[in-house]
Amino acid sequence: MNRRPNRTLLLGVILTLATLAGCHRHQHEAPDLAASAEPDKVLFERSIEDIKNKRYDVARLTLQTLMNTYPDSDYLAAAKLAIADSYFEEATTAALTHAEVEYKDYITFFPNTPEVSYAQYRAAMCHYRQLEKPDRDRTHAFRAEEEFQLLLKRYPDSQYAADGEMKLLQVQELLAESEFRVGRFYYMREARPAAAARLANLVERYPNYSQRDTTLWMLGQLFQKKIPSYWPGDPERAAEYYARLVREHPLSAYAPDAKTELAHLGQPVPEPDPVLLARAQSVELVPAEAEERPGLLGRVFGMFSSQPDTSAAAARLGPPPLEHPEEVNPLPSVFFPKDQKGKSDVTVETVENAPAGTVIQTGGNGPGPAATDPSAKKDDDKEPTKKKKSFWRKLIPFA
Repeated sequence: MNRRPNRTLLLGVILTLATLAGCHRHQHEAPDLAASAEPDKVLFERSIEDIKNKRYDVARLTLQTLMNTYPDSDYLAAAKLAIADSYFEEATTAALTHAEVEYKDYITFFPNTPEVSYAQYRAAMCHYRQLEKPDRDRTHAFRAEEEFQLLLKRYPDSQYAADGEMKLLQVQELLAESEFRVGRFYYMREARPAAAARLANLVERYPNYSQRDTTLWMLGQLFQKKIPSYWPGDPERAAEYYARLVREHPLSAYAPDAKTELAHLGQPVPEPDPVLLARAQSVELVPAEAEERPGLLGRVFGMFSSQPDTSAAAARLGPPPLEHPEEVNPLPSVFFPKDQKGKSDVTVETVENAPAGTVIQTGGNGPGPAATDPSAKKDDDKEPTKKKKSFWRKLIPFA
């Protein structure tokens, strides 16, 4: 009769022991699991996986949690860089702005890590990705140029230096093309001071521009020709540009004409620079199909894209400049003494008998001929009336 209570008691004891054994095993295994998991590493790896799967907001939240919870973690620098990478991979306009800030912060807070050159390269790429065509806003082009120049100056031996140099050449080609288009516009309109200002500084600032030989030829033509009471010309300066064209671009299509103009001006024809000649000949030997240029379909679609074509080959007279020279004074030497060339103490005056948009710069050395010639001023006063009459006669034939 007492067997049933004994069995019940025995069953209760067995269940109690099993429960205690399970709790003991759970309490013993939990610390080992936590110790082997390394929570900061788990958080970092999880965020990297989220970035790969384009869950950028989730990845950044995880990385911020890691940085706030484990300020002494070995993954702190990597987490900071991963946040920047998440913005860069997101690639929207706002995200690229945030990415540059994060890369710059990384360089500031972790300057001795091996990844600083990578951060500087990516900071430049944030602007490179937003380049626009030469006739549009150049803000990102200027910023990309600065950041790539900084990369090459600070980290010339990094693995990103070669690609940074190539992209810097592309950015400077884009900026030079923008200046060239404006200068050519003024050149075609006979606005000589404005054209000279653009083209003269382009030649000095961007020595690897693919149309630099054309620019030198246009400058020679600008300074060689004279326009009475408006543009006195400067034959000596014209000869300098022709000589540079022959010496620095010996295989240019303009080189024979430049030699002819030098002979016409009574100036000696210089010999081509042997280094530049050899470099130009080596470029000529490269087959055209080896150049990375867009096909016909790519050029058609490129007309409707805001992205610039960066495939144009530069002249490559040397490495891209990392510093810009001082501004060149574009005025002919007759406007100021020769020992005052390059000075910037000038004022701007409008010349009424010059083409629209043209200015003449004068300074403490005295005004230009157009401002001092009384007869020229008298003719200038009559010019607007003639233009008005011509306009109304075209509009109303019997007027």
